[in-house]
Amino acid sequence: MYRVLISYGHPDDPSAFDNYYANTHLPLAAQIPGVTHFAAGRCESFDGTTPSSYMLADIGFATREDAHAGLSAPQGQAAAADIANFATGGATMAF
Repeated sequence: MYRVLISYGHPDDPSAFDNYYANTHLPLAAQIPGVTHFAAGRCESFDGTTPSSYMLADIGFATREDAHAGLSAPQGQAAAADIANFATGGATMAF
């Protein structure tokens, strides 16, 4: 399995982020070819302090090559370009 992890920074408007992510971004991301699993969730801390990230997303592919093909496909490029439309706190990808 090959994983792509996306860490979203704290947005200016969390409610707007959540709404856009659920109703606009996820339908785009769901079209990325080769995805074998997906999980996402908001972050919290054990001690009540503000966590360093607002949300984490985990996208799985069978292989590194499948990840490259999926993210390079038009659907992957559209999902990546869409991040700028809602991630006002920034986003970091790790592979």
